[in-house]
Amino acid sequence: MKRLESYILPFIILLIGIPFTSCFDPTPTRDSVVTLSSDITSSTTWEGDKTYIIDKDNLYIDAQLTIEPGTTIKIMSGGNVILRTNGNITANGTNAKPIVFTSIKDDSHGDDTNKDGDNTIPAAGDWGCINLNGSQNSEFSYCQFLYGGRDNTNPATVDVSSEATAKFDNCTFAYNSGGLLNNMYIGVLNASNANKNTTVTNCRFYGNKVPMTINAEMSIDNSNSFSNEGTSNKCNGIFVSGSNVSSDISWLEDEVAFVVTATDIVIGINTKLTLGNNVVIKFAEHSSMTVMSGEGCLINHDGPGVFFTSLKDDEHLGDTNGDGNATVPSAADWTGIYLDNWKSSGRFADWDNILYNDPHPPVK
Repeated sequence: MKRLESYILPFIILLIGIPFTSCFDPTPTRDSVVTLSSDITSSTTWEGDKTYIIDKDNLYIDAQLTIEPGTTIKIMSGGNVILRTNGNITANGTNAKPIVFTSIKDDSHGDDTNKDGDNTIPAAGDWGCINLNGSQNSEFSYCQFLYGGRDNTNPATVDVSSEATAKFDNCTFAYNSGGLLNNMYIGVLNASNANKNTTVTNCRFYGNKVPMTINAEMSIDNSNSFSNEGTSNKCNGIFVSGSNVSSDISWLEDEVAFVVTATDIVIGINTKLTLGNNVVIKFAEHSSMTVMSGEGCLINHDGPGVFFTSLKDDEHLGDTNGDGNATVPSAADWTGIYLDNWKSSGRFADWDNILYNDPHPPVK
């Protein structure tokens, strides 16, 4: 009998000569950091577990952009992302793998991509904003928006502008700017010019100057949060922009106040505004509300914990104008609630839960 080695040795030699192309992929691993300097003009996917650096002042998106869970997007100083006519963003992360939009100085997400060690740290206003610019049906879920809002003419971090429609769910907006611009409050999520079908649910806002502004015709539920482990926002409220409401809406948030900034917000004929229990509506100086079909269309106006009061009133849902004790509320801070009863003569409401309104409002 031949020795076993005499059979094994030729077999080993044969194996050495066979290329292992089916078991070994010689293609090198792609870089985990991708620098972007060109606009997006065709359908594009940004891959999860990669870091994308936007290295231009304005990155224009004119096609479908899909962002996978776990992606980090870092934006250079002052940079913006702007959607065009055909642009759309679908950014659906997960709880385990959120999608992060942040500053190039942020080493805690995507590592030290600007290679400066600890020489720079991120801060509010490091980059500009994501401007949805009239686009329809963009989606953001489990996204984090950090350190944005640089633009002096628009301190928003996400601007749902020009009647854009979008959905935001389980997103975090933290350490961004927002602020008061020409007597207008601009939230880090600025939906003041959004389509009324835009929705914001289960989102967290903290460490910002102004968390959110909304179109007066947007409904807001009670699922969002406006603080995190004791950190809230400087002007902690939902600021309402616009003066005409022509479709039924509901305002249910009771952690922070809704703030009416228009001279007169008008709830149209046979249009209903439903308030949740413990909802507080604050009014900026000389602001008012007109309910065209009378108090029956201001649903739950006398509900438990519901108040209509001055923006300076810190006793009801906190310091909404962000000035500490610099101002205190007083009579005639705002005008009042006018119940038009369009089929007959109207009157100003005199409910017990109306505070600091004008006791002698102008005749309408």
